[in-house]
Amino acid sequence: MARRRKDNGAMGSLDSLLDTMTNVVGVLIVVLIVTQVNVSSAAKRIRANLPEVTVPMMEELRKKEKEVQARLASLQDPADVKAEEVEKAREDLRALVAQRKELKEVEARFKKLDLEVALIEQEIDELKQQLEAEGGQLAQIRSEIDGKEEELKSRKPRLVRLPNPRVPEKEAQEVVLIVRGGRLLHYDRAAILDAIAAKLRPRKDLLSGDPKYKNRYDRNRILPVLDSLKESNPFYRLEFKIHPNGHVQVYCYPRDGKGETVEDLSKPRAEGIDVMNDAGQARNYLRFLVTRDSFGQYISMRRMAEKRQIPVGWKFSDDAARQSFYLHERKIRATPDPDWKPPAPNPNPGKQPPPKKKPTEDILD
Repeated sequence: MARRRKDNGAMGSLDSLLDTMTNVVGVLIVVLIVTQVNVSSAAKRIRANLPEVTVPMMEELRKKEKEVQARLASLQDPADVKAEEVEKAREDLRALVAQRKELKEVEARFKKLDLEVALIEQEIDELKQQLEAEGGQLAQIRSEIDGKEEELKSRKPRLVRLPNPRVPEKEAQEVVLIVRGGRLLHYDRAAILDAIAAKLRPRKDLLSGDPKYKNRYDRNRILPVLDSLKESNPFYRLEFKIHPNGHVQVYCYPRDGKGETVEDLSKPRAEGIDVMNDAGQARNYLRFLVTRDSFGQYISMRRMAEKRQIPVGWKFSDDAARQSFYLHERKIRATPDPDWKPPAPNPNPGKQPPPKKKPTEDILD
C-alpha cells in the first residue's frame, strides 16, 4: 500500500509563487498587476467626476442636431442665388453700415454732451460756493451799512457852501499861500527877490569887464555867490540856473516842517493870520497851492479866510510845490555863454507877428 504524502496545510506549497516573484518574469507580472489596479482606480475616479448624462439631455442634443441639419438644408447653393436678392442684401448691408455710422456719431455726440454736462455741473458747484461766499460778504456789508446808517442818523446836518466862480477885482493882487505837509507857508516872492538882490547888488567886483555887457554880471564870478545863497532863506531852499542867454532863474523849494498848522493859526499873532489880514485890508485875494496830503487842512484854513471876508482861490500842486522866477526882474543878468548866439532877426520886419494867445483869466471860487 502506498504511503500518503504529508499535508503541510490547506494552501498547499508556495514555492512556485516564491520562484515566480523572485525571477524577472515574476517582477513583470507584479508590475502588470499593480498597473491594472491603478488603471481601475483611475477609471473609477474619472467616472465619478464626469457629469451624469440623462435621457432628457440626450434628447435635447438630438433635437439641436436636427435643427442644425434643417438650417443647413435650407441654405441654397450660391450659384442659385438671384441677382435681385444679392442687390437687396447689399442695400440692406449699406443701410446697416450707414445706420451703424450714424449710431457711432450719435454716441460720440452723447459722450461730448456728457462731458459738457459734467463741466457745467462743475461750474454750477463753483458758482454755488462763490454765491455762498458772496452771500456772507453781502450780509457783512449790510450789517456795516446798518451801523453807518445809525451813525449818520445821529449826526447833525452840515452846511455845505457851493463854489462861486468869479473874477477878482481889477486892482487886486494875488497872495500865494502854500499848504504842504499840513502846514501853511506864505510864498512872498517879492521878499525873496529883494533878499537875493541885496546880496548881489553891492558886489561890483562881480560885474563883467566886457564893454558890450557893462551892466551884467560875469557868469563865472556870480555862480559861486549864487551857490552860497542856496540856504540863505529859512523857509525855502533855493537853486539857481544860468541860461545860455544870461538869464538867471531861481527855484524855490519849501522846506519840510516849515510853516504853521491849523492849531498854530488859532493862536494869537499867528503869521498866517497876519498875512490874511493884510490881504484883506489891501483888498487882495488869496491863492492856495494845495498838495494832495493837505486838502483837509486847506479847508480849515480857507474857512479862516472866509470868516474875514477875503476872496479865495485854490489849485492842486505837486508834492514839491516848487516855485520859480527870474532875477532880471531886479535887473540882475549874467553874461551869455560864449557859444550862445542871439536869434536871427525877422526877415519880414513889416509883417505883423501872430497875436499872442490871451492868458487864462484868473478865477476865484
